[in-house]
Amino acid sequence: MADPHLTLPERSALLALMILVHEASNANLSDELGIRIKKEEREHLVELGYVKAWQTGRHRAWVHELTDEGWRRCGDELGSPAPERATRATRLQYALTRRFAAFMARSDLRVADIFVLGDKPIAQSVDITDRIRAAYTELAAAPGVGVSLARLRRAFADVARSDLDAALLRLALEPKVRLEPEFNQKTLTPADRAAGLRTGGEDVHLLSIEQS
Repeated sequence: MADPHLTLPERSALLALMILVHEASNANLSDELGIRIKKEEREHLVELGYVKAWQTGRHRAWVHELTDEGWRRCGDELGSPAPERATRATRLQYALTRRFAAFMARSDLRVADIFVLGDKPIAQSVDITDRIRAAYTELAAAPGVGVSLARLRRAFADVARSDLDAALLRLALEPKVRLEPEFNQKTLTPADRAAGLRTGGEDVHLLSIEQS
């Protein structure tokens, strides 16, 4: 059952991020779906652990992304009753999504099987996170020390770059995992730059995982 203390705009924000799949700024949300996530909504969703948010670019625009808990929460929302005092259109929407959720339950499907980036389910990225951890342990001089993505990618020649990138981004949502840019950009080789990953409005080149 969905959390009763979430407001309708907060619920809408979660579902909008689910629909867009990837990280999204208010400009993206407005262009695609005609909504914006206000400060109070963002802060509450971050506090609940449903959304990760950061500022980027010259204008310090806010960017939002669902966490794993946020994805689970969206799955709950699809099967929830309409909020109190919802409009007729919103009640119709929730009636439709409850039917959709019932079909997913009968078919043993999750939201990650339906809402995909490109043509690959988001859930596919989860399967290789253990391999990433193992490769990092083998390559890192010590826990928490950065390993270049160029070195890391060589251990995943059998994995599509898009799948590896998705897994890295999901792994980076965990508290002790960081994707960071190289501080001294002059030391980057062409291979380092080619292996970089774009996230949060910048290119990152290093993975570090602190010891649990």
